[in-house]
Amino acid sequence: MSSIAVIGGGVNGLCIALELSSRGWTVELFERATCLQATSAASTKLLHGGLRYLEHGQFSLVAESLTERSRWIRDAPQHAHWLPLLLPLYSDQRRSPWLWRLGLGFYDGLSLGRLPGFSQRLDRDQALHLVPQLRSDGLLGAWRFWDGQMNEAALGAWILQRVRQAGVVVHEQTPIQSVSSNGEIELESGLRRRFSFVVNATGPWAENLLLRSGFKPKVRLDLVRGSHLLLEGPVPPIGVFVEVPGSQRIGFLLPYQGRLLVGTTEVSQELDEPVQASAEELDQLTALVRFYFPSWPLPSVEELSTLAFAGLRPIVRNGQNASAASREAVQERVGRLLSVFGGKWTSSRALASQVADQLGCII
Repeated sequence: MSSIAVIGGGVNGLCIALELSSRGWTVELFERATCLQATSAASTKLLHGGLRYLEHGQFSLVAESLTERSRWIRDAPQHAHWLPLLLPLYSDQRRSPWLWRLGLGFYDGLSLGRLPGFSQRLDRDQALHLVPQLRSDGLLGAWRFWDGQMNEAALGAWILQRVRQAGVVVHEQTPIQSVSSNGEIELESGLRRRFSFVVNATGPWAENLLLRSGFKPKVRLDLVRGSHLLLEGPVPPIGVFVEVPGSQRIGFLLPYQGRLLVGTTEVSQELDEPVQASAEELDQLTALVRFYFPSWPLPSVEELSTLAFAGLRPIVRNGQNASAASREAVQERVGRLLSVFGGKWTSSRALASQVADQLGCII
């Protein structure tokens, strides 16, 4: 029986290991620290199709993500659920109301009927009734639509439990020093292991592992830090999807476990820098709250850093800025080594299936 080493205990690595095991391969997973404690633990907690990706023409990514969003909610309803979102329309926003209407039409259509309801146009009073905290100045109305939300830690634990139950041997606190194209891995301890195939699914560290092993990958990564705040206050029952003032970026004001989740920033950083929210990012996030929820009781500056969390997102380099860049995953194979670059939480199981299909044609 073929043996496969999966390197990386984030959501992509775990889903790949589970899919490979379900197809009959013997799988071992290696994680340098603790599974699901890095990038996979610091998202915006959304299972979404990527409404903002539509304006960049990424229709296949959106269609795949919408399918996977419904799949997560169906398979793990105790950890994932539908979340209504309000998209307020203002007289001073950059994108016109008709553009949002067109985008939401595509979003509903690509969902193929897997929705609790279609998007709905609301007038100004209806929007303020749903979210009384919302800035009323210049408000024209809103759209209400649906996306998914997860309890990230619980859903990750559910996946990890299934991985272990499937017979995958999980090695935590086991850093990998290098990989080779013949299926061999070298642990940081100096021990060498040989497998039929190795999958490099180390997320932000995928390119670095290859460079450290003497490879020159064709795919390159841009690393982007996304920071968030969790605030106490009168949390609305519906999330709010907004334009960041003065920018083309999108921001979120979401109910999450009794608090308001505010995100997200997009700041380039190096792999060896600490993954934590900067003072500038905290200013950006609080400015977003002040702009859209002007009466929100914000904490003191000293408290803000204790309410923030940040994650590092690996985005395949394509010359675009982080907001416009695709979140599609790319695979690169050298001999018996397959590396996965990019990807996102929502589509991690679809990626796992694609990896397994490719290996099934080789082994």
